[in-house]
Amino acid sequence: MATSTPQEITVLVVDDEEDVVEIVSHFLREAGYNVLTAFDADEALSKAGPDVDAILLDVMLPGMSGFEIAKRLRGRVETETIPIIMMTAKTEEQDQLQGLENADQYLTKPVSPKVVLANLRAVLRRTGTEESKTLSTSGLTIYEDEYRATLDGDDLGLTLTEFELLRYLVRHPRKAFTRQQLLETIWKDAMMVTERTVDAHIKNLREKLGEFAKHIQTVRGVGYRFVEEAEQEA
Repeated sequence: MATSTPQEITVLVVDDEEDVVEIVSHFLREAGYNVLTAFDADEALSKAGPDVDAILLDVMLPGMSGFEIAKRLRGRVETETIPIIMMTAKTEEQDQLQGLENADQYLTKPVSPKVVLANLRAVLRRTGTEESKTLSTSGLTIYEDEYRATLDGDDLGLTLTEFELLRYLVRHPRKAFTRQQLLETIWKDAMMVTERTVDAHIKNLREKLGEFAKHIQTVRGVGYRFVEEAEQEA
């Protein structure tokens, strides 16, 4: 399988809300990024350096606003070119304009981790830090940053959940996942759905994949796995 994954890209997540930092950091690590965290201005300024490739920066922080932090980072030679994405509940036009004076993107809370990730990838591509990511195997191509997949050049028309399920299995060839593991990874509100949900989505995914569906195997007594070469099911 040919894969193109994030380089050793390090993202600094700065926010005084621990739950926000935890959720965003987890999502970024799942996407393959290295993550540093900071909860106030002093910590953010001390951790921001030439080894950091991008910064997700809250505006309302103890000790100093994100606006001032961004301004200081732009004024330092070693950090002046690091892409900065601001995430804040401040939605006034004046705040956005002030933020964009020193930031590359301005996202207003609440914002989903998926939107944060999409904006991060867009900024990294613009700066040449990360190229468009794809996974490919046996005629299947998964365009990770576009959330779409093709089979022999034809778009599969996957739903977001089907896409994430397929991508996760393809990323981990031969590894068998239980239905519960897939629920906890793909469905962030796993408490609200059952293991039957996994089976239903696998069924729909297999129908769209046609003959290629043989690569998604049922592991009896366990769950599902992806194999590059179709083999007899376990």
